[in-house]
Amino acid sequence: VHRAMAAKSDCVSHDERAKQPEKYVFTSNLLVRRDVFEAEAFDAGFTGWGWEDVEWAIRVSQRFPITHVDNAATHLGLDTVGTLARKYEQAAPNFARMAARHPQIVAAYPSYRAARRLKALPGLPMWRSLARKAAGTEALPVAVRAFSMRLYRTMLYADAV
Repeated sequence: VHRAMAAKSDCVSHDERAKQPEKYVFTSNLLVRRDVFEAEAFDAGFTGWGWEDVEWAIRVSQRFPITHVDNAATHLGLDTVGTLARKYEQAAPNFARMAARHPQIVAAYPSYRAARRLKALPGLPMWRSLARKAAGTEALPVAVRAFSMRLYRTMLYADAV
């Protein structure tokens, strides 16, 4: 499930990353000059997992160029659905923090637009629970499970924004 999700969002081509370079900065694979870190530190207000690197990159991109090299990234997909769900639960407040700090940029993110639409969905907690359950149901095709996990994540963001 994690591998299928990452293939659509994290492991994209150089050309795709170049369109929104700040969106595709992941601290697991990063080379940064010392003066950039000295000029822009990570925001210590982010807690748990998620979005601190993208928020940092948004700020950096306003002062320095972000260059992606043409290296093929892959994702082994080692996180289980349960681990992903816990990470996404931690990430929701961080996503909201980033959206509040950079509303014009984050408003263009599909996950933000979908979260804003889902916020008005009646029974959102019930639907979120069903999406989480579907993501963990091994009898379902991986594509359905990955979609369900993305939907779960977006519904968590809907509660946060």
